[in-house]
Amino acid sequence: MLRTTAWIALTFSLVMGTEHIFPPPSFVVYAQEDWKAEFDDICAKTADSMSLSKAEIKDLIARCDKLKPRIEKLDESTAKVYLKRLQMCKDLYVFVLESGSK
Repeated sequence: MLRTTAWIALTFSLVMGTEHIFPPPSFVVYAQEDWKAEFDDICAKTADSMSLSKAEIKDLIARCDKLKPRIEKLDESTAKVYLKRLQMCKDLYVFVLESGSK
């Protein structure tokens, strides 16, 4: 849906002679996938969570909270899977923080 909207916007901007107003479609697709890199980075640290400082864990929890709305905007099926996985990562970090990490 968003990809179609981007194409319509780009086509309209080209017809109107304002191609500099809208980003190219490749930029829009990249922006859509940007959440995935953040998700991967956050959840990759779960294996080492016991060795992280309290500040690092608090930062990861905050990043989970910040990423959640971006994932909620995805299609229903994808959002359901990644929201569950994100919640599991966050729950682990909260557990480690409450259990008395460094």
